Amino acid sequence: MNGGERNSANSSGSRSDRADGSVTVEAQALLPMIWADPQHMPEQLAFFAVRRFGPRAATAVARRRERKPQAGADELGHDAIASGTRTTIVEGAALGGPFIVLMPVSFVAALLSQATMVLELAAVAGHDPCSERRVADILVLQDVYPSTEAAGRALTEVSRHPTGGHGHLPRRTRWSLIVRMAAVLGLTGGEKPSRLRRALSTAVISALFLVGMVLPLIWVPALAVLYRQSTLGLGDKAVQYYSPGATGDRLRHRRPFTRLPRVAGVAVILRFLALTLLPFLAAAGIVLAGVRLIGGFWGTALIALVVLSLLLGGLWFLHRRSHGTGRRQRHVL
Repeated sequence: MNGGERNSANSSGSRSDRADGSVTVEAQALLPMIWADPQHMPEQLAFFAVRRFGPRAATAVARRRERKPQAGADELGHDAIASGTRTTIVEGAALGGPFIVLMPVSFVAALLSQATMVLELAAVAGHDPCSERRVADILVLQDVYPSTEAAGRALTEVSRHPTGGHGHLPRRTRWSLIVRMAAVLGLTGGEKPSRLRRALSTAVISALFLVGMVLPLIWVPALAVLYRQSTLGLGDKAVQYYSPGATGDRLRHRRPFTRLPRVAGVAVILRFLALTLLPFLAAAGIVLAGVRLIGGFWGTALIALVVLSLLLGGLWFLHRRSHGTGRRQRHVL
């Protein structure tokens, strides 16, 4: 089922110079390919992940083995899932919160982070994370296809480098893509959930979307919780896929395994709960100071809350963007 060739120390070393890079920057580079080939969104994402993040996965596992020469596959897998969960929460949730219109970038960043975790678990199990066979593995683990054979047959019809994608997509097509991204992420029960489960999950995502249009920062703690749950589930699934014999041991050690990613999730939630309180406190200060706009007391409070939330979200977005640009420039230098 797993397939794949074994890692080569020389090949992973030669690829290490391309192993680093910002997930959010790469997500923005991938989006035009998805817009150009929307019906093959999961396939384009898996191809891109193996091309860009396969070398990073090989390097990350090699470095962990250097730091922990006595560590076995279980400990290295634990570290890969903990790191992948933290990265998914930080990159995906932090980007999606400030402006809800950035939801596609948030989802793609989270999907790339999860795919990188799968590639690291493949490397831990002895498979080459840079091989195109990992593309089929990722798609099977995301429940896009029932088997690697089915995925392999479908991938023969998919372009590796679709062109275009910079034009305007119909609104309905874009929304359908966002819903499918959420499904592949496991936020709506996976690619093939029951009708009731998908309807309920989609209703929750839609409600958060509507609230997020007014209070953008509310998405950050919501996405942090959702990403943590789905990434841990994907990590357990990948371990069982690549190392079937490790299933029993993984279940025995589930409690300590889930603790580390929870710390990252709690940190993100606490940070943004503090930021979310600022608009409420500022709006309360404005109305208590006697300032009145349209609609009297409650109208003024609502207007102040929305404006301040959008302002704070915009400042946070600019901070994240400048931080990512600075990090990218340092990498080039």
